[in-house]
Amino acid sequence: MQASSVKSVTMTSKGQVTLSSKIRKKLGFQKGATFIEVLIGNCVLLVPEDRVLSDIMTRAQEALKDAGVTAKELLAEVEKVKTERFAKKYPKLAKAK
Repeated sequence: MQASSVKSVTMTSKGQVTLSSKIRKKLGFQKGATFIEVLIGNCVLLVPEDRVLSDIMTRAQEALKDAGVTAKELLAEVEKVKTERFAKKYPKLAKAK
């Protein structure tokens, strides 16, 4: 992997660092962008959270498709399990419904 730019950043007393405008523009980061911080040895890797979540959603959709399960079926199963657990934990409230 070739680094296209290397630049030093400084941490503030609150632990904040600022990414250069060049990097923010190139990667499409907007105000309020969130990142997942990963500690690897003595290095910190920042990964854009929205891209990670998008990848997870794509993989989940592919897994559901491969398993022959529709989103509607999955949601129905979640609702069923939620109702069963509620009834087990709060039997009096479940009967009152």
